[in-house]
Amino acid sequence: MKTKFYRTLVLFATVIFTLAACTNGGSGDGTEVTPTPLGGDQQVILIWWNLFEPVENVQPLIDAYETLHPNVTIQYDEKGIDGIDGYEQTISSALSDNDPLTSPDIFTIHNTWAGKYEQYISKAPESIVTQENMADFYPVVNQDFNSNGIVAVPIYLDTLAIIYNKDKLISGGYTIPSDDWSEFQLQAKQLTEKNNNNQIVSGGFSAGIPENSEFYFDMLNLLFLQNGVQMTDESGQAIFADQIESSDAVNFYRTFYTGTDATWSSSFKLDVAAFLESDLAMYAGPSWRLIDILNFNNAFALNLDVGVVPVPQLGGDQSVTWATYWGQTVSNDSTNKEVAWDFINFITQAEQLRLLDQTVKDNGRPVGIIYPRQSMASDISGDEYLGPYVQSLPDAQTWDMYDGFAVKETFDNQIINGSGGLEAIQGIVNQIINSPNTE
Repeated sequence: MKTKFYRTLVLFATVIFTLAACTNGGSGDGTEVTPTPLGGDQQVILIWWNLFEPVENVQPLIDAYETLHPNVTIQYDEKGIDGIDGYEQTISSALSDNDPLTSPDIFTIHNTWAGKYEQYISKAPESIVTQENMADFYPVVNQDFNSNGIVAVPIYLDTLAIIYNKDKLISGGYTIPSDDWSEFQLQAKQLTEKNNNNQIVSGGFSAGIPENSEFYFDMLNLLFLQNGVQMTDESGQAIFADQIESSDAVNFYRTFYTGTDATWSSSFKLDVAAFLESDLAMYAGPSWRLIDILNFNNAFALNLDVGVVPVPQLGGDQSVTWATYWGQTVSNDSTNKEVAWDFINFITQAEQLRLLDQTVKDNGRPVGIIYPRQSMASDISGDEYLGPYVQSLPDAQTWDMYDGFAVKETFDNQIINGSGGLEAIQGIVNQIINSPNTE
């Protein structure tokens, strides 16, 4: 059993999905239906590339739309099984090869990819996806996907929360992780266990090291925003290196993985694996990783008592959390753009979102989805696992990276690994942001 568990953890640690999860053409309550935009009996085939969801999870959505519009066929293709890197390469190649036949009608982008892919996107017609409809989505969705026309709409949201081992906190004299970073830091230090050689054998909180701290990039950006850093100027250029608040955020984060008070070490395996083996007390992650933890806990009878709370704050009146999620969008290459947007509009209405939520739970997922609509918050705010995520969504923020994938790689190679500071990383980030103007 122990060998089987170890092999599974190795597999789990190597197959990682980073970075974080339509109206019926009618009203927001999903009860009124308008004809397919093209009208008539013209047969329409839509190719939908999506991530994370096997076809059985989305088939009820497809069936519902095809029932309303018998002339439309949705061909679903789950991508990203070999990782997000592979998906990003596939979609980028398909959209940029000047061959419309290789492009899907509908595809998925991360909220930090909007700038890079905007040139390949056909924005939603306001007659189909209205601004009134978008007003019900959380502010961060409109910030990311609706700043100059609607480029994408999510079927669920995600953000960061603190996932913790209840037994470890109790043994350390705590009930729950603190909601204040200063107190949280003290808790993490107290919960860190060391051997006689002063080496960490059980971490209090994982942080900062790309090789084994899975969501360090999200956490560092969270601290930037919580500390009031202005990441870009009005022209979209990165300016964070010029602000003392950035250095303060980096230095604070480094205390978790460097120095005598460190709560994490480069010698550890991936933090989610350490958490599953009870070698980590507190771990920051999105709900999709929480789902994996709950599944492994059940499958291997680990008997972990898992708790979830919102991420700590730096104090003051304003709360901030970091959003990481995916949106559905329509390719410029599609010959059925209006129908494609009508389908996206359909599946992002409340009735269909509830259908998706129930379907994923019926198909074995331990929790459902985090609804992207503010009007649906009360549906899951009481959930012991998803409630903390929902609680923080009104305060979720991001910043316009243009290409979040490339920006994260820059952080990996520069600031965290010590080969460059804030000025170096800012220079590279601006090269990424300005890349469309130099092609």
